[in-house]
Amino acid sequence: MRPGPEAGAPPAPPVPPAPPPAPAAYRTAPHPAMPGGIRRRVYLLMATGIAVPLVIMGATGIHWARNLDDRVVAGRMSAAAMAATHFDGVLTEDLEVLQRLASGVAQTMGNADLEEERRVVADAYHQFRHREGVYLLDAERNVLAEAPGGPRSAAPADDLTVVDEVLRTGLPRLSGAEQGARGRVVHELVPVRSWQNQIIGIAGGTFDPSRRGFDRVLQHLRRGESGFAELIDAGGTIIASTVPARVGRRTECRAHLGELVKDKRAQAARCDGCHGEWGVKAAAPAELMVFAPLAAAPWGVVVRQRTAEALPTEGDVPWWLVAAGLAAHLGIAAAFAWGAARSVTRPIGVLTGEAERIAGGELDWSIPDLGTDEVGRLGRSLDRMRLALRRLLDDVARVNAELEQRVEERTHALNEAYAQLAAREEARAQLLRKLISAQEDERKRIARELHDETSQSLAVLAMGLEAAQDAMRGGKAPRLEEVKAVAVRTLEDVHRIILDLRPSVLDDLGLLSAIRWYAERQLGTRGMSVRCEFGELDRRLPPEMETALFRICQEAMSNIARHAQATAVLVEVALEDDVFRIDIEDDGRGFDAEAVARREGRRSWGLMGIRERAEILGGSATVESAPGKGTRVEVRIPVPRATTEPGPAATGAEADAEGRGT
Repeated sequence: MRPGPEAGAPPAPPVPPAPPPAPAAYRTAPHPAMPGGIRRRVYLLMATGIAVPLVIMGATGIHWARNLDDRVVAGRMSAAAMAATHFDGVLTEDLEVLQRLASGVAQTMGNADLEEERRVVADAYHQFRHREGVYLLDAERNVLAEAPGGPRSAAPADDLTVVDEVLRTGLPRLSGAEQGARGRVVHELVPVRSWQNQIIGIAGGTFDPSRRGFDRVLQHLRRGESGFAELIDAGGTIIASTVPARVGRRTECRAHLGELVKDKRAQAARCDGCHGEWGVKAAAPAELMVFAPLAAAPWGVVVRQRTAEALPTEGDVPWWLVAAGLAAHLGIAAAFAWGAARSVTRPIGVLTGEAERIAGGELDWSIPDLGTDEVGRLGRSLDRMRLALRRLLDDVARVNAELEQRVEERTHALNEAYAQLAAREEARAQLLRKLISAQEDERKRIARELHDETSQSLAVLAMGLEAAQDAMRGGKAPRLEEVKAVAVRTLEDVHRIILDLRPSVLDDLGLLSAIRWYAERQLGTRGMSVRCEFGELDRRLPPEMETALFRICQEAMSNIARHAQATAVLVEVALEDDVFRIDIEDDGRGFDAEAVARREGRRSWGLMGIRERAEILGGSATVESAPGKGTRVEVRIPVPRATTEPGPAATGAEADAEGRGT
C-alpha cells in the first residue's frame, strides 16, 4: 500500500509550492527493462563464482598430478642410470684384467714357443670370477692359448663381427649374448699391440650372464606387480631379467631399443609411443618404459611397468561420482542464487518504479520504507532527493547569478592577461630602444677608441716616419724599431676592435670554437676555471642562427664576468635529436630569479635579450638561480634538418677534450 503524502508524520515546515513540470523535451522517459534482468545476472554471477574456483582447483590438481608423474619418471630414469653405471663398473674391471693379459703377452706373441702365452692366459682365468673361459687369438683369428681347455672351445665363432671390429678399430669391445659351444655367453675382447703399436692379436674372455648376478641388481628396479627390469644388447636379446623365463628371448620394441643402444641415448616413454614408427603391434594395456644405456658395452637397462600402476594420473576415474558431486554442487548453487536474486530484486523493483515516478515529475508521494539494509538506505536517500529537487529549482537562479559573477571574474582575468601582454610588448619595445641605444653606445665607444688610441698611435707613427726620414737625410741611422713597435701596437688595437665587433673565429672555425675562444678570453683571463663540454656537431648551422647562438652565450658569459663573482664555470653545448642545447652554469653568488622578474623599472636587459633571441629562433631560455647557489642558464633551440648544411663547423677535432678546463 502506497503511503500518502507524509501521512502520520509530525508537522513539517511549510514546503514551497511545487515548480511547474519540466518541459517534455527535458523529461526522462523510463528505460525499458534489460533483456538479461538483474535476477538472471545474479544467477550467472553466483554460478560463475562457484564454478570458477572448481575449475581452478581442478586445473591445479591436474597440474600437480602431472608434476607427480614427471617426478616418478625422473626417479625411474635415475635408478636405471645407476644400474647401468654399476654394470659399466663390473664390465670395465673385466676389460682391465684382459688389458693386463694383452700387455703381458705382447712381447712374446709371435714366437714358436707358446708356453708363456698359455701360462699368462691360465693366470688371467684364475683372476676372473664366474668366467667360462679366457683365450688368446692372433691376427688371423687362430686360437693360440685357452683356459680352461677341453673339447669345446670358448673362442668366438667365425661369423662374430665384433672380432673384426676390434682388429679394425683397435678398441675394446663386448658382444651381445651369443650362442656358442658352451651355451649362451658374452665375449669380452681387447686388442694386443706390438711394440710398434700394431694389432697382432686379441685377448678375450667369455662369461655366462646368468652367473654374474645381473638379475639381482635388476630386482632393485622392479616396482609393483606388473613391473620388471631387463638388461638387453643391441639386437634386442634379453641378457638378464627379473623374469627368468624372458632371458634369451628378444624383447618387444627391439628395433627402437636397438637404435637407443647404438646412439647411447636414454629415454622414458610409453611403450606404445614408437609402435606406429617401428611397426610393432601395440600391447594392451599400455606400459611405461624407461631405458638407460651402458657406456662400456652395447647394452642397455630397460624398466617396464603398466602405466595404470606406475603413474598416479593413470587408471579408471569414477566419472559417475564426479558427475553426481558436480550436479549436487550446481543444485546448491542454484538454490542460493534464487534466494539471493529474490531478496535483492524485489525491493529493487519497488525502487525502480519510484525512481521512474520522480523522473516523471511526481514529487508529492513519499517512498515506502524498504528496511534497514542497503536497499532501504537507498530508498530513504531517494526520498531525500525528492525533497531536495524542490529546492533545486530555487538554487538554479542562485547558480545563474554565480555564473554571471564568474563570467565577470573571467573577463577581469582576461583583461589582466591583456594588460600583461601589453606590458610585455612595452618591455619588448624598451628592449628594442635599449638595443638601439647599445648600438649607439658601441659606436661611440669605437669612435672614442679610434680617436684616443688608434688615431694617436697613427700620429705617433707618422711622426716617427718623419723623424726617420730626417735622420736618413742627415746621414744618420733612423730609429725604425720604435716606429715598428708603434705600428704593431696600432695593428693589435685595430684587431681587438674588430674582434669585439665580430670574432673571426665564428666565421673561420665555427660556433663551438668561437664559444670556447670567448669563454677563455672573457672568463679565463679573470682567473675563473672554465670547462667546455661540447657534443658532436657534424653539420654547419645557418649563419644567422650561429650568430644568435653565439650572442646568447656571449651575453650569459658577460653576465658571469660582471656580476657572478664565480670561480668555476661549466659550458655545455650539444645537438641532440635536432634540438640545440646550451647549458651554462657557474658557482657564483647567484640571485633571486623571481624577484628580478617581478622588479619594475630596473629590468635585467641581458637575461631578457637571451630570452628574446631564443624565442626568435623558435626555442626557449630558462634561468635557475638562488642566492649563494650559483646560476644556470638553459637554452633549447629546435634545429630542423632542412635548415642545416654540411660544413667543417664542428668535427671531432673541434669538439675535443670533453671536460677540458681553462
